[in-house]
Amino acid sequence: MTASFEGVLSPSRAPVHETSLKVLAVIADEATHTLFSRVITSDELMLASDLAEGIALAEAAAPDVAFIDVGLGEGAGLAMVHHLKALAPEATVFALATRAALEAGAHAVALGGAGLFLLPLGGDEVLNAVGSVRLRFAERALRIQLEQESARSARAAGWIARVAELADARDRNAAAQQLAEVFVEATGAAAAAVYLTVGERSTELARAALAGPLDRAPAYGTEADILDFARRDQLVVVPLALRKLAAGHLLLQKEPGRSSAFPSVRRPDSSSASASRRAPLLDGLVKLLATQATTALALLGERERSTGGAAMKDPATSAYSFAYYVDVAGREIDKARRYGRRFTIATIVIEPEAAPPERPGELAFWRTTPPPPPSALNPGQVAEHLLRAVRDTDILARVDENEFHLLMPETAGLEAHACHRRMLSRVAGSEKRAGYLPKGLLVGVATFPHDGQSLAQLLRVARRRADATKSSIVHRIPQDRRSIGEIFSLLVREAPAADGPFAVSAPRALDLSVSDAALLATSVVRNALRGGPVFILVAHHDGLQLGAQVRTLLGTPREDVVVHALDLRSSPGCDDIEALCVLAEHGAYALVGRNQGGFVRGIHAADPLLADFLAERLGRAVGLRVFG
Repeated sequence: MTASFEGVLSPSRAPVHETSLKVLAVIADEATHTLFSRVITSDELMLASDLAEGIALAEAAAPDVAFIDVGLGEGAGLAMVHHLKALAPEATVFALATRAALEAGAHAVALGGAGLFLLPLGGDEVLNAVGSVRLRFAERALRIQLEQESARSARAAGWIARVAELADARDRNAAAQQLAEVFVEATGAAAAAVYLTVGERSTELARAALAGPLDRAPAYGTEADILDFARRDQLVVVPLALRKLAAGHLLLQKEPGRSSAFPSVRRPDSSSASASRRAPLLDGLVKLLATQATTALALLGERERSTGGAAMKDPATSAYSFAYYVDVAGREIDKARRYGRRFTIATIVIEPEAAPPERPGELAFWRTTPPPPPSALNPGQVAEHLLRAVRDTDILARVDENEFHLLMPETAGLEAHACHRRMLSRVAGSEKRAGYLPKGLLVGVATFPHDGQSLAQLLRVARRRADATKSSIVHRIPQDRRSIGEIFSLLVREAPAADGPFAVSAPRALDLSVSDAALLATSVVRNALRGGPVFILVAHHDGLQLGAQVRTLLGTPREDVVVHALDLRSSPGCDDIEALCVLAEHGAYALVGRNQGGFVRGIHAADPLLADFLAERLGRAVGLRVFG
């Protein structure tokens, strides 16, 4: 399952006694044909009864050794010796002659033949002739091998010296980048990724360097996650470890069409312990480079921990490093478990280029005015605006070139929703797109403990939710549609198009009786109330059931529940609109439809962007600002 490649570290040559030759015999005598067939068994034998057939065989596959009867064709066999040397300059040609044709045989040797044999032949003569050629091939191969090993030794000394210099790198990430480049050069790999451990309290691995086209490599994960990725993509795994010291892993992607350079690589397994038990040692130089790099990385780690500053800040932005983020998150998890508290993390991904509209007329941003010319979101500028949108106690860390993580201590789900809105508003405003939702900015949140009990679980949930926002139906709604009636029509029209891979947040058609819709709303609200504080906005009309059902369910006012029951009768075309928006600690829900003949027909979805969008628009329809 694990790939490997042909490179400079492990030359593979067949042993001398296994070298196979191409042997051409051009002779008319059947007895001699039989002799060659019986004697030449371990090599490729090509037999020809006349000169024309012999020339055709030589043109099809250049022979290594040839036996030619110079008496064939009344002297034409002698000419074939000269012609064969032109076809296969590296071939060793032996002349065969009867006593009557000895003079022609002598001429054949003068024309470049390696020797002359008198017919009839003996088996020992044939074997000795072929063996001498085989020995010459072996000597040449050994000379080439020694020359290559000498050149390799010189290059290996250079690689060792470069790895020794890793301890002088600016930080571990810079050292990891140099290490990836050295291994790509040394092994002939197409790409390399270096994963290093982050923090003293965590077993998480973060991608510290990338060399070559390995964009699918995850930015972080547990050791099992990284090894599972390597197994799926058939990557070579080089552990960066020395005795009890473990710095991480180096993943190598083979060059297409190349074969083995690491015959004894570690095979990724679901368990690092079981993998290391089964895996033999890596090749000598590879292991030397890996262990030397492990020592250098450990020294850099100690230096960063002692100085503090170098490990805390991302050099390109004002955000913290991922190692510092993981360390703080570990302490926050311990505190939350001990005292029963909550905290939230957010994954913020900047798409380098937002996907173009799927159909003419679609927009990549919420629109309230004619859109300005598109411009890419700059990670550095985005980081600055994110820092202005969050609290001083929040920790913003840069994980990758276009990925950030935000840790919000003592923050529950509703507060995280509010922070999400602030972040989008800041970035949209910074790009001079007031009233727009930047489609290139993906945000997903996860809250401890109900979304996960460990940092790895929370990060996976947050990233999955961030990716899900790409398929939000909100991106298909031009916001110059002012009335709720127009918005509703567009939502219903666009809903069938939202068939992306993230089915959890994709809208679904709704066609229920009013009583069944009221039961659905009851189920949603009850589920939301189980998690703690809840924001609820519901359309309330005389004679309609949804708003009344929700208000009845809530009963007396509660401090942890914010309810807006909106009378939409003053808004044109909204007399029959039923709507429900719920933002809870563990998710969001939006429903909008029309009550037609006792049936509610529309859409509903577990989509935070849609819930925010509908709540804001429904509030605007009655002159209420639902979000501060």
